[in-house]
Amino acid sequence: MTRAARPSLGSLASSQKKMLFALACAVGMRMLGLFLVLPVFTLYGLEFTKSHLLVGIAFGAYGIAVALSALPMGRLSDYIGRRKVLILGMAIFGLGSALCAIPPWLPAGWRIGELVLGRFVQGLGTVTAAAFATVADEIPVEHRSTAMAILGIPIGVAFGVGVIAGPLIAAMVEAAGLFWLTAVFAFLTVGLLATALPEAPPRREPVTPVWAVLRNRSVVALDAGGLLMNAFMTAFWFYLPLILTRQHHLKVGRFYVVLLPMLLISGVTMFGFSRSADRGFSRPAAALGFLLMAAGGVLLFRPAEAGLSPTHLMAVIVPGTFFFAGFTGLEPVLPSLVSKHSQQTAHGTALGSFQTVQYFGSFAGATVAGALSGGATTAPMCFMAGLGLLGFLLMVFGVGQ
Repeated sequence: MTRAARPSLGSLASSQKKMLFALACAVGMRMLGLFLVLPVFTLYGLEFTKSHLLVGIAFGAYGIAVALSALPMGRLSDYIGRRKVLILGMAIFGLGSALCAIPPWLPAGWRIGELVLGRFVQGLGTVTAAAFATVADEIPVEHRSTAMAILGIPIGVAFGVGVIAGPLIAAMVEAAGLFWLTAVFAFLTVGLLATALPEAPPRREPVTPVWAVLRNRSVVALDAGGLLMNAFMTAFWFYLPLILTRQHHLKVGRFYVVLLPMLLISGVTMFGFSRSADRGFSRPAAALGFLLMAAGGVLLFRPAEAGLSPTHLMAVIVPGTFFFAGFTGLEPVLPSLVSKHSQQTAHGTALGSFQTVQYFGSFAGATVAGALSGGATTAPMCFMAGLGLLGFLLMVFGVGQ
């Protein structure tokens, strides 16, 4: 019996490889800017207000803006081309990042509101749908999972570098400095995209109607999966700095003690998820990713269920590792599944719908987490575990072969 050939990018044209490199750098730099602030955002917001709910709204404002703009931006890229939308989106994201950095300069009564505004403008500059749609357009289907994973790798690397470096940088230059750094990354990315991506010719075939995309059962199920994934992610990052600083008395500059082992393990598991997707096991891999996140949601608040001492840092490292492994695995797998289940002429629309629903999840997760914080831990635990279990059920029963 001969072994089936594994997907390889060696047969791609040099222009396709250059395009992949530019997109990977762009996505990676954008996500690095976002992930730098994740571990410290709750603490940054609490400098301007005592309301956890308002901080949760500021955290989630990015998500609601992406949710409102992702489908229009993805649809626009189907009409005018991916390159123009990518450049426009990154410029808007850079502006929003600068707005997030200036609240300390403002009168006290304006600060939290201006932070909400900055996060909202950041989110309006969404480019992920256009980036993944570019891959879906330009890369043959037999190489697409591998190419999507290549875009997922810088997301994973940015995730690791950002959450480790963010607290260290914030300890030196304050959290506002992270947003200035994010703005610099964004405008550097504008230059990269302008020089590295070719201008696409006008589209000749008609674009698939939006209604035809949204009635696809598998696309709708995957959209819902994206919502659950991001709701879990923002809830996790809302609670983690509070647990580390209040229960374990860990200073922000030493968050790396907890985050580094999580990231090292999830860096290995991320490649396992990508290889599984390349070999045709995207749906089981996605189901496993959600199960890992559900387990992390339970153990984050009930570490004793796994025999972990609540006073030891392993009570955070173990559930955090489950979350990191599941999340970094899902990041490249879900968009790849969306592209496979959508029409060739509507990749931007389909991936835009995915991102729209996904980032409604970001807003909902952060807002609900803020509303549930301060009380008993049972409600946050059930919320996060429920998100993971619902995602598992969707991948098993809602997505077609």
